[in-house]
Amino acid sequence: MKKVSLFLLLSVALCSTLLGQETPEATRQRLDFARTYFEAGAAYTPSFKGPMIQDGSITQATHAGKLHPYLTWGGFHFWGHAEFYVVFPLANLNIQSGPEHDYLLKHSVVTGARYLPWAYQPGKLRPYVGLSWSALDFRPRHASPEEAPVLINNFVPAPDAGLLFGQSKWVGRLAVNYLPKNTWEYAVSPTQMETFRTPSWSLQAGIIYTFENGKDKDEAVNERWNSYPRRSKLATEDSPKGDWFVGIGPSTSFGLQPSAYSQAAYPFLNAQLNSGNYWDIAVGYQWNQAGWFTALSYRNPTFSTHGYGVQQQVQKTSLALELSKILVDWGGFAPFVGLNLAWDQLDYLETTEAGTLETQDRSLQPGLTFGWDIVPGKTDEFFILRTNLRWYPFSRFEVEGESFQFAQLEYNLIQAVFYPERFLKQRKNRR
Repeated sequence: MKKVSLFLLLSVALCSTLLGQETPEATRQRLDFARTYFEAGAAYTPSFKGPMIQDGSITQATHAGKLHPYLTWGGFHFWGHAEFYVVFPLANLNIQSGPEHDYLLKHSVVTGARYLPWAYQPGKLRPYVGLSWSALDFRPRHASPEEAPVLINNFVPAPDAGLLFGQSKWVGRLAVNYLPKNTWEYAVSPTQMETFRTPSWSLQAGIIYTFENGKDKDEAVNERWNSYPRRSKLATEDSPKGDWFVGIGPSTSFGLQPSAYSQAAYPFLNAQLNSGNYWDIAVGYQWNQAGWFTALSYRNPTFSTHGYGVQQQVQKTSLALELSKILVDWGGFAPFVGLNLAWDQLDYLETTEAGTLETQDRSLQPGLTFGWDIVPGKTDEFFILRTNLRWYPFSRFEVEGESFQFAQLEYNLIQAVFYPERFLKQRKNRR
């Protein structure tokens, strides 16, 4: 991984030097800072071999190459010099039929960034390098796939490099992805662990559709927004002192520590639990001039894992009170950081052939909040998009006297935030 990081660093340094020789062709206006896109494509992973129990003995089984269709939601930022994106895997398609395809290998990008040394422009070929925070799901070929556990690697730093070429609103992508964490200790039976090495690279091709969603219908409003400094406070002199808001958006939680209880009792299961998708619902108040906001957020995620007749589930119900500081408005990108205190109720359910085990824990958990708002119109906008991340490093509870570590990172990808007072004010002014 160090060699890959050094390679990317040298590549970026070289590209930055070359970029210094390029004269920008377009005027960098505030509202040209970002452009949203959707991408559809597929990645190809090659075949590999891995252990499999067959007729009571271990054999090396072929796992054939596969196609992995995906959808990406992202955007070009910093006037075409960067991409920020997330990838949603759709399926694992078999290139041909046969038992060698009966396995799971899924690559999700929780969030990723790419650097384009030459800003993207239609009609010009543009190289890029990038790094993503990825998650991998893996279940090898198995005699009883419905009983076999699915292992998850939560935090995989995955470099990539590629080329872009487009015309008008359409862009094509060719890329190669490197997956450094490709070694798995997998339980081929409840008592037998084997080592698997999945492919460390994949090839990717995609089609991108770009569109503009940061401008107002009124050109006079766009001229005013473009007049704002590139770096400034979020509020202007005309901004109200404060506004109420409500927000809702999809979230996922990632386990950060292995559970000592699970490792001892069920070493074949995931020791770090991830949640399914859930809604993050918030109501709060923003002090515009001071650049602070507070919010009360409700979340209700479910975490589960299963394999070889054992199922673990944690149902979390949480209310978090948070206070965050908006650091700067940089071309409509406004990062923030803050603290929160959450009241958590954790309901644990364990199901085995011997029966069920239940326990409940209630506690106050301190956490760190950070994220960013997309605000091309500063406080003029009554509807914005917000990304929240919350880190809870101390969460844990006990099962049968053993510690069940439950540290998490909540990732609220996109929260739609509505300011009713701003909406009523704009509606009144435009009559």
